[in-house]
Amino acid sequence: MPSPHGEVEARDLLAQLRLLRPREAIVLLLVGEGEQVSQVARTLKLPVETAFSRLRLGRKHLAHVLKRWRRLR
Repeated sequence: MPSPHGEVEARDLLAQLRLLRPREAIVLLLVGEGEQVSQVARTLKLPVETAFSRLRLGRKHLAHVLKRWRRLR
């Protein structure tokens, strides 16, 4: 059974993750689930370069969000 503290942390982290830009978050999510960037680009009807750019920016923003979240804990 998850601890109440763990549930609060998970909720706080999800709130922070919602700060990511949706267009970057979707690319991060799909790549994180194992999709190739070229497939993500086709699915989202984007140039491959744009998908790679959104992935790079999403990773950068995610690192920033996680860093801030760790400080808040």
